[in-house]
Amino acid sequence: MTQDNKPSIREVLTNAAFMVLFAAQFTENIGRAISGLAIEFLIFELTESPLLMGILAIIWLLPFVILAPIAGALADRYDQRKLMFYSNIVSAIASIGYVIIYLFNEQLTQIQYAVGQPILNYINVAGQPVPNYLHVLWPLFVLCFINSSSAAFFFPSRNAYTRLIVKKKNLLVANSVGSSVFQVATIIGFVLAGLLAAKSYLLSFIVNSSTFAVSGVLIGVIFFIGRKPPEIAREKSKSIKQELQRFGEDIAVGYRTIRKHPKISYMLVVFSFLTFSFGAISVLFIVILQGEMGLGQTWYGILQALMGTSGIITAVILMRIGRIKRKILLLNITFSAVTVSMYIFAVVRDLYVMAIIMFSYGVMSVCINVPSTTLIQESVPYELQGRVFGTQQLLQNLAQLIGMGIVALIAEYVLPMYVLLGSSGILTIAIIIGLIYSGKKGLMGSDYSEEIPSDKFLKEKTESTL
Repeated sequence: MTQDNKPSIREVLTNAAFMVLFAAQFTENIGRAISGLAIEFLIFELTESPLLMGILAIIWLLPFVILAPIAGALADRYDQRKLMFYSNIVSAIASIGYVIIYLFNEQLTQIQYAVGQPILNYINVAGQPVPNYLHVLWPLFVLCFINSSSAAFFFPSRNAYTRLIVKKKNLLVANSVGSSVFQVATIIGFVLAGLLAAKSYLLSFIVNSSTFAVSGVLIGVIFFIGRKPPEIAREKSKSIKQELQRFGEDIAVGYRTIRKHPKISYMLVVFSFLTFSFGAISVLFIVILQGEMGLGQTWYGILQALMGTSGIITAVILMRIGRIKRKILLLNITFSAVTVSMYIFAVVRDLYVMAIIMFSYGVMSVCINVPSTTLIQESVPYELQGRVFGTQQLLQNLAQLIGMGIVALIAEYVLPMYVLLGSSGILTIAIIIGLIYSGKKGLMGSDYSEEIPSDKFLKEKTESTL
């Protein structure tokens, strides 16, 4: 590797546009952690309904399934900076909506259930009127859907724009920095979320809306210091129908592009099986922690902090390594390690073992997300990356949604241990088939045997605008 092609941490950390972008992401992640925890606690405090908590989780995931392909296509069509900026504006407006709903919480609970039937007609066994939370819940659910929708547009735009402002040789370093930012923001966000929620949900929602305002300002700065995405010439549509057809064709291009890259298609298929199986842990973690192990919110925070800390350490190590030549090999090793950890998680109820598992999940999360993002950025032409990231987002969140839905349906009838063992078994089959397939197809070989086509595109577009 020549000196010019050697990854440079210094180049990434002195890249003003990149650092401002991830400062914006850092602030936004803190805001999402604060609002997410506050809404979960508020809804459960009002209703004590596990079903509504499950509905809330589905509402958060749905936009990533429904809108991901559209978001990816838009990221390839338009200036990604504008999409990220508008995303922050929408999130800020939704966050202000949380404030308004909470301020009028008492008035909304007194709205009648039906025409001519005031709430005072509904009396509990103690002779007290039953509050009607319907008109608090549905606005919160709608605002959560809007907030999640804006995030669905932000992520593919951010990943595609990162490829534009960061040199190819520094992509793994940049994504490791991004992962560190996410882990630190998550830890800080949940700590702040707990402190703020304990004091006042209103304060939580006010701080949350402020973080999106700050993030929006930072994205605005990128318009002045960041590189403008190259404009792609497109023939103007003659009708709305033709425009919709072309938009559908744009979305289909994302799927065809993935099929042309065996390593990416393999990675997405196995990753989808992983998120499907891991849905069992997402649903049952609190059940196991509190119901079977008797551990409260404090230990939940400690275990989450352990996972975040190990993620930061792993991201820093990858940052120092700078380049991974065989990303599928690393992903296969990590997928296998996740499978083993799921079997242990299913049968062991020891606190120290749980702590080790959560620490390892932080390591494995970074060892999956950073190489997979880098693989797409390095392998796919820049002008197609938004659609590919949109498709990735769709497949993984759809798999997670299906997995969580199945587990939620059977969890009340089947012990968590058996649900987790079943999920682990499905993942084991997928991993074994994947290992055999990737070995026969030579997917675990070096990723740098060919020149990456995206560099040529960016070079030509840059020269054409000079």
